[in-house]
Amino acid sequence: MNQLPVNMDHEDFQDILILGPECRERFLITEEIPELRDHDMHMGGVSWLRGRYHVGRKDPDIHTLLFTLGGGGQVLLPGRSEVITPGSVTLLPAHQPFLFELGAAEQEWRMAWLLLDDSEVWSALRGQPADVFQHDQVWAISPMMDALYHQIKTPRRRRMVGLISEILTDVLLRESGYSRLEMTIRQLYAQLEDQLHHPWSQARLAERVHCSVPHLNRVCKKLYGQGPMSRLADLRLQRAGELLASSNWQVSQIAQRVGYADAFNFSHWFRGRTGMSPTQFRRYSRSRSLQEKEQVSLK
Repeated sequence: MNQLPVNMDHEDFQDILILGPECRERFLITEEIPELRDHDMHMGGVSWLRGRYHVGRKDPDIHTLLFTLGGGGQVLLPGRSEVITPGSVTLLPAHQPFLFELGAAEQEWRMAWLLLDDSEVWSALRGQPADVFQHDQVWAISPMMDALYHQIKTPRRRRMVGLISEILTDVLLRESGYSRLEMTIRQLYAQLEDQLHHPWSQARLAERVHCSVPHLNRVCKKLYGQGPMSRLADLRLQRAGELLASSNWQVSQIAQRVGYADAFNFSHWFRGRTGMSPTQFRRYSRSRSLQEKEQVSLK
């Protein structure tokens, strides 16, 4: 029997990965499945484990989820340990230490796993306690990830990644405190940051989350205190400011990047929101950045 220590403090955890010769894993990586990035999934895999298997992280910058189909293991968390059994989800949020391993040397552990970026898409997981809980969707998501491995070279992989994300949302509703629609809308706006150049309308946004325009308005005001198009405008303004401050793109290029085909209209809109033209904002941002660097160098 592998014996995990008990009552470990945060400083006792270490980054460790021990994978014995009897363990087998199939990896789902963004280089082969770029659609994973669309849902802020860092990577995933399907594992058949036996013998030596230990994984520990001291301060992970990603969320880790394990979906156990058979056998099991155990996970050590600060001040406690949990047994991992079939049909369970093991949730290990970012920036919380953990150590997990097989329950016994002779035991097998069949599971799928996902690593999620600590981004706005999965921001509902921030600050959640690590947990092991039973969920029926384990029996759906694990085979789906195994099937995705065999569909890497086919157009079907995009639909399969989307379905995995949808099933994952079902699983995490238990932890997030949001309704399904609220979590879907939060994920949509996180994804829109890379799609600001599209000509979005309320109708198109509502269609993406499968609800009516009035319902979308109500939920957006609950989540953000503003309507869906105002929220989109804030994202466009934020991105435009970042590009003006950090890139050498022309104003017309930045305008197109955030959804304005005409640089004049973009400049008029930008001045109305910030009180400065894009060129003035660029000079101001770079001057302030230079001053901050000089202050740091003087310390």
